[in-house]
Amino acid sequence: MTFGKTVLAAMVLLLLQALAAAQTPAPHLDDICGGGNFTNGLVNAEMTTQFDILAAAGAHAIRLKILPGWYYANDVPSPEKLDAQILLAHQRGVRTMIAQFAYYDKYAGHPGWSKNLGDGAKWQAVGKAFAERFQPNSAFLTSHDIHDWGVTLYEAINEPNIDKTIALTGPSSYFAALEGLADGVHAVNPNLAVIPAGLATKGAGGDRTLNGYGKAIAPLLNSGKLDGLDLHIYSDIKFAPIVREDGNVTFSCSAQAEFDEIKKACGITRDINFYCTEYNFKSGEQGIDDDLAAKRLLTCIWDRLGVVKADGHTSATKLALVWNLFDTTEANKRYGLTEQTSPWKPAARGKTFQLVMGLIAGMNFTHLDPLGRGEFTLAGDGKTLWVWQNYEGYSSIHGTRYTVSDIPAAAKTLKVYGWDGLRKTIDLHGQSSVTVDDLAERETYMFQAVP
Repeated sequence: MTFGKTVLAAMVLLLLQALAAAQTPAPHLDDICGGGNFTNGLVNAEMTTQFDILAAAGAHAIRLKILPGWYYANDVPSPEKLDAQILLAHQRGVRTMIAQFAYYDKYAGHPGWSKNLGDGAKWQAVGKAFAERFQPNSAFLTSHDIHDWGVTLYEAINEPNIDKTIALTGPSSYFAALEGLADGVHAVNPNLAVIPAGLATKGAGGDRTLNGYGKAIAPLLNSGKLDGLDLHIYSDIKFAPIVREDGNVTFSCSAQAEFDEIKKACGITRDINFYCTEYNFKSGEQGIDDDLAAKRLLTCIWDRLGVVKADGHTSATKLALVWNLFDTTEANKRYGLTEQTSPWKPAARGKTFQLVMGLIAGMNFTHLDPLGRGEFTLAGDGKTLWVWQNYEGYSSIHGTRYTVSDIPAAAKTLKVYGWDGLRKTIDLHGQSSVTVDDLAERETYMFQAVP
């Protein structure tokens, strides 16, 4: 009788979790954009400033980076160390969080780092403890009157394919850790997502099998234990170009091409999701100045957001975090998006990022075509937005003119945006279609119809 009641209770819990997931509205694009890192559950002046910057930029997603000594101490998981930061994230309007359990073999034995990766049982315990404490409607969160909000994404072991020192398979290995983490999280709630932490793509020393690490976990991706791949894609003009040093455009380093080719090379057959917890367009090297970096960053933003599944039109992107929204260009010329932290003053790339966040607020994709016309359509908040990747190789209709079609009858104005802001305003007089001329090639445009 007791066994029957236990089974019934478990079935009811799973049903309630499924109903909660079904009733949770799909996140808007600005809900899956943001940055990291928010480290070790700390609440200090630096973290508070980062929350301020995130809000000023108009983004709502963060990566919580947790070092080994903070997620597993004295041979037991320690999720309570994140309590204060999680509660502050809710207070500050964060909508999407990914918890990254960091591990680098080269740091084993250093202060704050475990001396070994551990086996699947250790990682299962970590996943279970953190999911129980921070899943939406957990006892901890509801005790603070927080409902339908929490950590829904988990990942582990950042960029192992660069150093290549962690074993691929075996009792204490990449495969065992990720399988254990997934089993632990899913034992609490099968609707929570688990993925491998960011893997470096070919521009940062990774091949199409991700130096074997992608191939090793393909069975976990194919079975559904892992929800998708997190690819770190840093663009430039040399190692991962959009436009090469010789002036030729290439699509081969786009997020879509990387995603599709990696899946094929690794033997991933399930239609998985795409994550990107680090991306940017480099500045201050290879002859790239801040304006060119901002111009290309706009292309990168839409390239990462617009990844599609195998059918060529269903959105695959679940998270797109720029690196690094919180660094100043003085401290980090290559990747910093900030000129001044408090109050926030964005640098050129930061302004471009903020522009996109403002335009996509409350919107979702209604059409994606990254492999053909190189265009996306979004709707929401009473507005419609068209995005055009105007590069040969990215668009079959590249050129100096673009026709905006299916304009809603209520729209009164069409605004044309480039990486540096508003370029043109067109008064509409009931037209359902408008052709915009004199557009520059090899850049991305956004066209917004507003009532």
